[in-house]
Amino acid sequence: MSLLRRFLGSGGNALLLVFLIILAIIVEPALISPRAIKNILTSANPLIVVAVGQALVMLTGGVDLSVGSVISLSNVIAALLMQRSPGLAIPIMIFCVLAGMAVGLLNGLLVAYARVSAFIITLAVGIALQGVTLDIMKQPGGEVTQGLAQISRITWGRVPVVTIVLVVLVLLLAWAIRRTPLGISLIAVGGNEASARMSGLPVLRLKALVYVISGGLASCAGLLLASRVSSGDPLIGTPYSLDSITAAVLGGTSLVGGVISGVGALVAGVLLTLINTLLNLRGMSPFLQWIVKGAILIAALSLDFLRRRARRT
Repeated sequence: MSLLRRFLGSGGNALLLVFLIILAIIVEPALISPRAIKNILTSANPLIVVAVGQALVMLTGGVDLSVGSVISLSNVIAALLMQRSPGLAIPIMIFCVLAGMAVGLLNGLLVAYARVSAFIITLAVGIALQGVTLDIMKQPGGEVTQGLAQISRITWGRVPVVTIVLVVLVLLLAWAIRRTPLGISLIAVGGNEASARMSGLPVLRLKALVYVISGGLASCAGLLLASRVSSGDPLIGTPYSLDSITAAVLGGTSLVGGVISGVGALVAGVLLTLINTLLNLRGMSPFLQWIVKGAILIAALSLDFLRRRARRT
């Protein structure tokens, strides 16, 4: 057990993720075909985006359960408005991102300034948003422009360009978290909020900021899903609230704050998508797939517990 704790505490979590990816490929060699790689990465991109936002929130000791509803809302608004006004595609996308950031601001203000439980308030906001989304679009429909639809289809070789952009951005985020005053301040807030406040850091503003970022990134994920399916779906974001938490924790971000791994969230996002693809190829029942997802979430939480124990010993 002590060896396992040292392994996880020394950054072995990333190696564990890579091992699981290799294991999945051994079980189903078809997963490494050029077409499968492209499809897996394209499917993973929205999860990567929302998982990074979730990881930032968790860095400060919070959680955002509204991201799935924000994804659905952004997806639906984009599909409906672009169908009516295809010439306004860019303003519509900007509006969707701003709407997501507004939801994040609401979450952040309530969590930071009203001191409402992040779990409760983001869950409540998510439920309300889901109702709004279903009122706007009761079943899948709408249509996005060809320009947006092409974003998910552009590749460099067999790798989606969106994936390459995300890798670069996540690496920049990893640098910014460790090397910039803002990143160091966020780590301080998550590590010990009382000490951060005594040091003069704007704790409340920083906590609100990460929810704004999370909401904006969730909207971007909704747009990526709209690009992939070329239409809107009021329930398309439902799995992402828990999947983003699973990816963030499995990637090395701590549920109690103070520790983040954007690169780990990216790799874990690809892993979860790969596992989902593997289960579909094996013809597993959707009900059993939910059981597997639950088991993965439990495993991710257990890993977080072991990592925290490793840091204390």
